[in-house]
Amino acid sequence: MLTEERQQFILDTLASHQFLTLQQLTEYTNCSASTIRRDLNKLQQEEKLTRVHGGAKLIDERKELELVTKRSQNTNEKIAIAQIASRLINDGDYIYLDAGSTTLEMIPFIKAQNIKVVTNGLTHVEKLLSEGIDTIVVGGEVKTNTLAITGARATQFIENYHFDKVFLGVNGVDIVSGLSTPDEREALVKESAMKQGQQTYVLADTSKFGEVHFSTIHENETPIIITNPSTYHIEHFEQYEKRYEFLGGHL
Repeated sequence: MLTEERQQFILDTLASHQFLTLQQLTEYTNCSASTIRRDLNKLQQEEKLTRVHGGAKLIDERKELELVTKRSQNTNEKIAIAQIASRLINDGDYIYLDAGSTTLEMIPFIKAQNIKVVTNGLTHVEKLLSEGIDTIVVGGEVKTNTLAITGARATQFIENYHFDKVFLGVNGVDIVSGLSTPDEREALVKESAMKQGQQTYVLADTSKFGEVHFSTIHENETPIIITNPSTYHIEHFEQYEKRYEFLGGHL
């Protein structure tokens, strides 16, 4: 691959991702790390991308969508995933319910009794209370576009609790990079919840697979991914199965 072709390939690949690591770029181009670093330096000088720790992102990086927009996308898939997830909750469980459009869809389907839910999603609170569910709201900074509560105070708040089950939303699931989200503060909140949970479930429809966003969500234990059946037919799904356990379509 010629230099110009390789650099255009890097830009084209970044156009469908918010962030790519140096390792990913070397694998995608079959080039050495030193060659990719030279390409990234040149493209940064041309103001076509930004070098960040461990990789690169485009200058016109996509902004995270507002929650109302997210809720309008892949709605049927999200509802089906939410139904599966809700059936995992048992009477008396202590639950962490992450902010996000798919976790929000879980609430009407929760049938378990005498549960307590901790959530960092402001949109979730009214729905939980309307279902008669005992609810605790995480304290911290509020993101205006998603109404998720994040920041250092949020992570400290979560550390006061222990959960039987943790239900998380993510923006990306990738074979190499794992789970990711555009906001570093939100990634830290998700990590804190995972550490406090006996079992973590990640709710991700097919559109999230192959996506890599700016902040990695580090896994202290391997979560179970709840997805829709079409995910099982994506390219290289067998490689995802080597990394994660999956639930989808039925229990």
